[in-house]
Amino acid sequence: MEAKYPKVVVGCFIRNNKDEVLLVRSYKWPGSWVVMGGHIEWGEQIADAVAREVKEELGLVVKFGRVIEVAEFINDPAFHKSKHFVALQCECHTLGKDEVAIDNDEIQEARWFSLEDALLLPNLLTVTQNTIRKLLSAK
Repeated sequence: MEAKYPKVVVGCFIRNNKDEVLLVRSYKWPGSWVVMGGHIEWGEQIADAVAREVKEELGLVVKFGRVIEVAEFINDPAFHKSKHFVALQCECHTLGKDEVAIDNDEIQEARWFSLEDALLLPNLLTVTQNTIRKLLSAK
């Protein structure tokens, strides 16, 4: 039997010059607002994975800021299938335009929210909510 290991992914807390965060709706997290993210490729640095994923899925150019925290998902019922992954919750900032070009492959909707307004969303994923609270407490 082949051994299974968790996947390492980045969660991208994209911030713009208005101090807003970009939240998305994705078929992978049905019914929830989340941050976009994706896997880290073999040999790829965290900052490069963030920039690549954001460019691929949203058409935005960002600068990596920092890893805010680490979150773990083990067969999370909010996710569309049974998976184990470790998410590096990363803060990054837009460079240039804040206009989003959704790929429609993974993301169906994307909207900018103030951190305070994001916390008021009734269907904000709990892990996303916790990281946003950390961002607010760091202000």
